[in-house]
Amino acid sequence: MPPQSTGIQSVERAIAILKSFSVEQPERGVNELSESLDLHKSTVSRLVQTLERGGLLARNPETRRYRLGTELIGLGAQVTSYLDVTDVARPYLRQLAMDCQESVNLVVLEPPLAPQSGTGSEVVNLEQFIPPARQVKNIGRVGRRMCAHPTAAGKVLLAYLPPEQQAHNLPPTLRRYTSQTITQPDKLQEELAWVRRHGYAVSQEELEEGLNALAAPIRDHTGAVIAAASVAGPAYRVTPETFDELARQLMHVTTQISEQLGYRPG
Repeated sequence: MPPQSTGIQSVERAIAILKSFSVEQPERGVNELSESLDLHKSTVSRLVQTLERGGLLARNPETRRYRLGTELIGLGAQVTSYLDVTDVARPYLRQLAMDCQESVNLVVLEPPLAPQSGTGSEVVNLEQFIPPARQVKNIGRVGRRMCAHPTAAGKVLLAYLPPEQQAHNLPPTLRRYTSQTITQPDKLQEELAWVRRHGYAVSQEELEEGLNALAAPIRDHTGAVIAAASVAGPAYRVTPETFDELARQLMHVTTQISEQLGYRPG
């Protein structure tokens, strides 16, 4: 079997092990897992030891049986924060779409699957609101994934990362999507610094020709930027002359959402 297939199979088996735990069966032994999953005992033993080292499983010192590890709490909290921000943000962003009469999106950053993948982070649209009068083009459907650096939301989400995390989330080469896409790392860093100074980001036809967008950060109770809200529309309508007013409306709304999530400036 090719190494890649072997690796995928190991991941699938590890997932099966994690999913085998339940409220009714909070602890499981190697023999029990081997029988219920139809896996060789040595395979199960190797996988649970790896999961234990990663904090995804823990061993009860008395029974020597395994249970789900505390590292899963942190991972689950990240998912919960996404769900929470979606619920909180929805009415504010729906109203913003009506007020500005442009498409409004709720966006999060999804890191690359592997540090050495060379792909960089993607932004994912969790929600989209389009005013009825603007049903022109579905530019940001829910679930759409886009490279981060040419998007306004991606710039926001990258701008507030610590430098070492920024490096991890950016690809070695910045892909060009249009003639306006920023592909020079130093210029992108200047752009991210501008975002931090002004509190919002702009993308002028950097992802798609004829499409402009602005985005602002949404923070949780700790002050961490966990999502971004963006306003996007055709370049003939969302023009540089409209940016100041759109940015003001957008930042007012993202501040309200952040405060609802427990954020207190200063």
